[in-house]
Amino acid sequence: MAAGDAGAAAAMMIAALTMAACGGETGAAVGAVVRDSVGVRIVEYAGTPQHEAPFALSAEPVYRYGSGPGDYLFGSIRHGALFPDGGAAVFDAANTEIVVLGPDGGGHELLAGSGQGPSEVGFVAGMFALGTDSLLVDDNWNARFTLFAGGAVARTVSLGENRELALGLGSRGIDASGRLLMSSASYRRGFPDEWLPGYLVRLDLDTLIPDTVGSYDWVPFVPPDDEADNPFPHLGRAGAAGGRFVHGRSDTPELIWRESDGTVSQIIRWQPVWVYPTEEHWMTFEAYLRVTLPPINPHLQTDEAIEEMIQRALARYRVEPDEALPLFGSLFGDDEGRVWLPEYAVASQRNGYPSYAVISSGEWLGRVDAPPGLRVLDVAGGLLLGVVKDEIDVERVVVYELISR
Repeated sequence: MAAGDAGAAAAMMIAALTMAACGGETGAAVGAVVRDSVGVRIVEYAGTPQHEAPFALSAEPVYRYGSGPGDYLFGSIRHGALFPDGGAAVFDAANTEIVVLGPDGGGHELLAGSGQGPSEVGFVAGMFALGTDSLLVDDNWNARFTLFAGGAVARTVSLGENRELALGLGSRGIDASGRLLMSSASYRRGFPDEWLPGYLVRLDLDTLIPDTVGSYDWVPFVPPDDEADNPFPHLGRAGAAGGRFVHGRSDTPELIWRESDGTVSQIIRWQPVWVYPTEEHWMTFEAYLRVTLPPINPHLQTDEAIEEMIQRALARYRVEPDEALPLFGSLFGDDEGRVWLPEYAVASQRNGYPSYAVISSGEWLGRVDAPPGLRVLDVAGGLLLGVVKDEIDVERVVVYELISR
């Protein structure tokens, strides 16, 4: 071995031993080997780090909203964004309205109602707090972006002839130059590829010229003659953190960071403990269908009709016992450029994820556990914005503080 190689190997060994010693009482961290490959930083873990992150959620929320006298009655919360003062903007998909909550959760204001007018919204695909009182809204139903500032419309960008941008792409983040980072959001079945590619797109709101900077594996091929779907399917997940794209496949223990121009800058890999579907997973899935299907089929008035509908729905699925469950769910980035990678959970659309692996730019910081039933909407300013359901299944907003361990 050459002297340079020996020195590099020794340095990597020291780094791995140092990281392994950082776990303390919270559990041993898994050492990482870091190397550079043609300008791409590659971080490889020998296992799956299980240590706790250096921060956690406060024992109780900083504030709750939605159950007090005069509180806004939420129907179905879809998106949310935190302002620097601790206030929040929340999009209610059932009422098609954006509500702004005060920093202590003590009151609310209606920012945008339902409709096609300048200060109204259709279906919000994403929204981003840009300052103390500014909110950029991706309204794909009305095919436009609206910037609200000080509670009023400050700018409207209509997509006009580029309406397919609104329908085919979803906003994931914003880069350092203020351009939107977007990825594929809709597709049709029947494609011939082993994996249908999703696209990473950078959009300048001044020119409205989409710049496709990369692609990723998005949806796996399903044979047209396949009679049943997997209730726990694998998917490609794409998000944004720190002004960069981040994407990965839920069947592959790997995340890829791309600069906003599509250049791959970092890859993190780990060795997972694969989990396979059990009867408990299927029962959770069935319970999810039993709760969510009747409200969207209000024409079914009898218990017999509802049960028949549920049985037809269940018959469309088949569990593949030899196919591992997905490694993670929908990832997102916070205001410090960290990636929050959720532990996979059945029915996460309703019940949230039990924990998140938080990964900074190049380092696996550790795990953050979430209270049961919490759906996370945003993390910013040392706070976490989420949604919970009460005992009668009504949604409430909660804001937790991120506290040092």
